[in-house]
Amino acid sequence: MRRFYFIVAAFAFLFCLASESLSAQDWGYNMMKAVELLGDGDDAGAMECIEMHLEDSPKDADAYILRGQIYMDREKYGAALSDFNKAVKYSAKKDFFEKYSKHWWRAAAYLKLGRVEDAIEELTVAYKLANKSRSHECNDILSSRAQIYYENGDYGSSDADYRQMLANDETSMDAMMGLARNAIAEGRYEDAVKLSDEAEKYDAGYGEIYRFRMQAYDKLGKTDKAIDDAVSYFDNSESPSFDLMEPILKKHPSYSLAKINEKIASEGDDRNWRLFKAQVCMYGHDYAGAIREYDIVESEYGTNANVCYFRSYCHNELGNNGKAIEDVTRAMELYGEEDYYLLSMRADYLSDAGMYEEAIGDISRAMEISPVSAYPYYRRGWCYELMGDDEKAMRDYNAGIDLDQSCPYIYLMRGEQYLKHGDNEAAEADFKVVLQKDTVPEDGSCRHYALHFLGKDTEALEWMEKIIASDPGKSGNYYDKACLLARMDRLPEALEALKTAFDKGYRHFAHIENDDDMDPLRDLPGFEPLIAEYRKDVEAASVLPDSDAAQQPEQRISEIQMRKMYSGIYEVDCAVNGLHLKFILDTGASSVSISSVEATFMLKNGYLKEKDIKGTNYYSTATGEIREGTVLNLREVRVGEVVLKNIEASVSHTQHAPLLLGQSVLERFGTVTIDNINSKLIIKQ
Repeated sequence: MRRFYFIVAAFAFLFCLASESLSAQDWGYNMMKAVELLGDGDDAGAMECIEMHLEDSPKDADAYILRGQIYMDREKYGAALSDFNKAVKYSAKKDFFEKYSKHWWRAAAYLKLGRVEDAIEELTVAYKLANKSRSHECNDILSSRAQIYYENGDYGSSDADYRQMLANDETSMDAMMGLARNAIAEGRYEDAVKLSDEAEKYDAGYGEIYRFRMQAYDKLGKTDKAIDDAVSYFDNSESPSFDLMEPILKKHPSYSLAKINEKIASEGDDRNWRLFKAQVCMYGHDYAGAIREYDIVESEYGTNANVCYFRSYCHNELGNNGKAIEDVTRAMELYGEEDYYLLSMRADYLSDAGMYEEAIGDISRAMEISPVSAYPYYRRGWCYELMGDDEKAMRDYNAGIDLDQSCPYIYLMRGEQYLKHGDNEAAEADFKVVLQKDTVPEDGSCRHYALHFLGKDTEALEWMEKIIASDPGKSGNYYDKACLLARMDRLPEALEALKTAFDKGYRHFAHIENDDDMDPLRDLPGFEPLIAEYRKDVEAASVLPDSDAAQQPEQRISEIQMRKMYSGIYEVDCAVNGLHLKFILDTGASSVSISSVEATFMLKNGYLKEKDIKGTNYYSTATGEIREGTVLNLREVRVGEVVLKNIEASVSHTQHAPLLLGQSVLERFGTVTIDNINSKLIIKQ
């Protein structure tokens, strides 16, 4: 579905048209310069040029439209509205931007200011003024208005706009899927399926068809059909939402994996499908299976931060703290800068492993990045608490709550501290806040603990069972049940729940060692044998990074001699699918690029196969010209002793284009150093 603010992109395109179709005599030097600067992303420079132009031409509506757009980008919506009002006031036939578009922009500003009725009125005016012979423009306006109606629950008016879009253009996929989306919102799931089926006849490659139909099938209880569409949605959408797919795919993980394996078998080994398969393994809590897929991706396509990030989570779920810490640390290195989420994740792993000082270091750095979030204060406070420093723990809990009142867990932890130190009234107040804030029974909820401390054990266990029912395969929920039962002094039941957690795959043994919730169970005769029984499977793999037994991967260093050309750039010998070629090392290029001459030769002589041709892309030249290129998959690229598999390359249709070795290869080498003195490319893996 298009969103209302696609018009920002639409007018950016108009700026490009303006620069080609208008001359300095039409708009004047400053306006043309402003368009050029906007194209380069220099809105400050563009603003200066527009303001100089308005000093000479204070009634130029086009200038107000351009300046208003800059204000919109800067979120200065009042100033933007003022400019759009002037654009409407001074509108003239000679203007580049037609009158309907000025009302459209004013609608955008109204909507940002929360003036929904005014936005709808402006879009209505824009539609009346638009040239009805240009159905695409008319439908874009209607689509914007239909979206506003939908977001405000007026499905009837939204449907009316989508039906008018179909009257203007009976092939409008946006209108068809808008009607399907509205049908789902109204609970008319069979209608949504029928509308999607009809749309599929027009364009089976339109990803939104499968997005909405999978939701409708899911609501109708047709899980496998919903999974079929989830896989098709992933296949046909440029940016599929995993948040939408996850609850559907995890309902029948074995079927989901079978459908993905079917795709891999029919379309060949592909990174995206492998990553999708790994994600589905994680949905089904098959963390070992997910790790296998991430390992395959890494071996075939190189290491990247996302692979390391998700694989670290899988290792942690399997109790492999050392590997989890190693992977998330690698993700941080590849990401290139300190990141709040990566630091928080590593801190969690370190804390689970009992490495509290190291965890506190990461959390403290995370706080510097996001200083107003309660979560890092909760995590650091807990680390202090586990180290026996209640004073620092309470200081962090208070500071976190002062900054951010959205985290139920921090109230729970502070309440326990109050209870521990005899302030029962303050503790009760915090536990009641948890009940107010924690209202969804899902993984991560802590409401059951608050209920227990408030003396409502029956309700606490009922809530715990609801959490388990929300994801029956999640082992951590059964561990939480064991903790809750241990707090209630129902020890045999707690031990049984702990065994169930292990049977489901719970392997956080380092956490168990330090978790005071387990203290009541430690003296039970069955506790240690139970731990030993399940721990033996992961003991060898859970060596921590600072242990003497830790195995450090051997680093391989390759040095490739390059030839420095007169222009100062370097030429590198490479072998592509076995064919020796000379590439220009271009650190500024985003991908690998070859000319049509080499591509044709490779295809004719068997170095490329028909299945290696993936499609068409568009790229910009240094002069800003847009050109068409072909996308190829290079099965093997060898640089010195380093071999990379499945590299995407662009083929320029210009015969004499140079062969460029860009970032899509360099980022997969590992650490790359250019020795300018000896003209060598040094690769560390």
